[in-house]
Amino acid sequence: MAVALAAPLLLAFSQLRLLPQDQGVLLVVAGTPMDLAGRLQSGWQAVVRDCSAVQHLHAGSAGWMQAQQALAAHSPPASRGARPLQLLLHAKTDGDWLLAEVLWDGVGALPTGAPLDPAIVPLRRGSAGLQVLTEGVWSGDTGPWAAPAFIRRWLQRQVPGLPADLALCLDPQWPAFAR
Repeated sequence: MAVALAAPLLLAFSQLRLLPQDQGVLLVVAGTPMDLAGRLQSGWQAVVRDCSAVQHLHAGSAGWMQAQQALAAHSPPASRGARPLQLLLHAKTDGDWLLAEVLWDGVGALPTGAPLDPAIVPLRRGSAGLQVLTEGVWSGDTGPWAAPAFIRRWLQRQVPGLPADLALCLDPQWPAFAR
């Protein structure tokens, strides 16, 4: 009787294992790695974060246009088709820090024209205007890691001066960055 009751539990546990990696530990469920800790972290951050100092700039606003120009000038000719999906501004730093989620259209990316991959791009205002902080540009797949948590941690590690709440308040929209 006890074996019959324990069998479903044993079967379930036989499908689970922990897989240590450089970025943390993955939970492997029936052969599929999952970032359970990253998913829990993203959920918790969404509940407790304070985004009062973060503003979402609207398409067509002066700040949006300045950021779009800085993004387009970053890596021409491919970057000329910069199209922000969202643009966050940190108000407590007088707008000196921005975080953009960007798609790159082929328009203006001539002559060869393959657009760049979607990216999360930190920008900082300096004496020469808004500048892309190249060391903090994220573009690519996060693999099995929960993308929002992974990207936020990566941004904070790569750009130590980036206001923490700016990174924490980023809710990516591009499907590969939002999973």
